[in-house]
Amino acid sequence: MTAEPVTVPAPRIGIIGADAPRQILLAAGATPVRLFGAWSGDISREAAELLGAADAVAARVLDGVLSGLHDDLAGLVVCNDSAANLRVHYVLRLLAERGRIPYPVQLLDTPSGGGPHVNRFVARQYERLGGFVSACTGKVLDADTLTAAAGREKSLGEALERVRERRVAGTLSGSAALRCYAAAAQLTPEQALDAIEAIQQNDTPGTMLPAVFMTGSSHPDTTVYEALEQAGIAIVGEDHDAGDAAWIGQTVDAASPGEAFRALAELHAQRPPSASRSLTSERTEHLLAEVRRTGAAGVVALVRDLDDGPVWDLPAQREALAARGTWLAGVVRVPADGAAAAAAELIASVQLSGEIAS
Repeated sequence: MTAEPVTVPAPRIGIIGADAPRQILLAAGATPVRLFGAWSGDISREAAELLGAADAVAARVLDGVLSGLHDDLAGLVVCNDSAANLRVHYVLRLLAERGRIPYPVQLLDTPSGGGPHVNRFVARQYERLGGFVSACTGKVLDADTLTAAAGREKSLGEALERVRERRVAGTLSGSAALRCYAAAAQLTPEQALDAIEAIQQNDTPGTMLPAVFMTGSSHPDTTVYEALEQAGIAIVGEDHDAGDAAWIGQTVDAASPGEAFRALAELHAQRPPSASRSLTSERTEHLLAEVRRTGAAGVVALVRDLDDGPVWDLPAQREALAARGTWLAGVVRVPADGAAAAAAELIASVQLSGEIAS
């Protein structure tokens, strides 16, 4: 008998942040695995001292790396998409140089805004990213592997588009959608497709009102979503990078790696504005468009203490929403273990709007 060929799993490359184009990692022979952290949990003294005053979720990501939780990774890419993540990179780079981290660490610095100069800089960053991942995996990135990666990633994007449509239609809960995004960000595309299908089949959202849109800090897990849903509040969309603003499923067709890097840089410039890098006016315009798209009756905002940017957006967003008759309920400066209390406060604020029974 002829032995079945053994399929060797692709090396896993960790991603901290949301700026890495998954097509590049897939084309270089890796499975991109985003490290999310959590809303709650202990933060070791070492992680707290090394990182200093920073977003608690970033501290939990660092703690996971320091504890050996991710020692199976072949490499780690840290995106400079927030002040906290940049701090994490500095810490990990130093520790990797000292042999504390068993894999290489690479910074990915991709400014937003677009334009010829910015796009050229971003394209060079993607070239460096491709070289780094190829060095970790031993696989060559070329036009053929980019085409194959595009096909795999497009299927994932199509599945997530159906997730968005179902959530707006009220046939999928916000927490289930968030789990679908997490699966897409941490598994191979093929595994993620199976997981997304299973999550949808096992979700029974029932009837929930009002339908709200989530803004503010990114949500590393479903803690807050589930609390709001248990109170009868449906979350039909969000503008944070663990959900609808995640960079998953977007690909380019290119005849060469250089062409792909340039095209991906142009795609990057068209991404939704992030709280840590964009003008409040851009964030407000995007929020209004998303409220219209989802048909949300109101907006809920949760902002962690020391998180970049989101709290600055809220006054202008509240004013712009009020002008079109939409309310905004917000809780800001949420402490390291304050997710449950913040969710309860949000629920009370929505109840005061008269939309659900108290």
